[in-house]
Amino acid sequence: MPDVMYTTIEAIPRVLLLVVGILGLIFSIRGRAKGVSGLMVGAFVVMLVATAASIVWQFVALNLPSWVASERLTADEIRLIFLGVGVPLDAAALLSWLLVAIAVLKSGRQPRQPGVAPYPGPVNYPMAAQPGFPNPQPGNTQPGHPPSN
Repeated sequence: MPDVMYTTIEAIPRVLLLVVGILGLIFSIRGRAKGVSGLMVGAFVVMLVATAASIVWQFVALNLPSWVASERLTADEIRLIFLGVGVPLDAAALLSWLLVAIAVLKSGRQPRQPGVAPYPGPVNYPMAAQPGFPNPQPGNTQPGHPPSN
């Protein structure tokens, strides 16, 4: 099997991750209208960029035998190139998952509503009735039972 075929097969999980990232980006953009954190959108953008770059790098690395055959690069220089590309790709992937985790943690909190918080008042303070319902009587009564006088 040619090297391109092996590399294509090796790239399948990354392509699937790319599809998941695109779906996640679509759903997170839709969720922005419902109050989802912008961190989630950012996380999926970073994930897509890192995944696409890693797929491209995988095919660029196919030329490794020609790099070695040209004898212009030493083994240490090739190692340095792979390190220089691999570390930022891994850091971007880590950053995307970190942003997802922060966005998930933030989504568990109740969103802050603008305006003044309601005053709780005393515990047994009767509140005004909604339209169509009788006003509550002072004291502790159970629903459906008239207060005992």
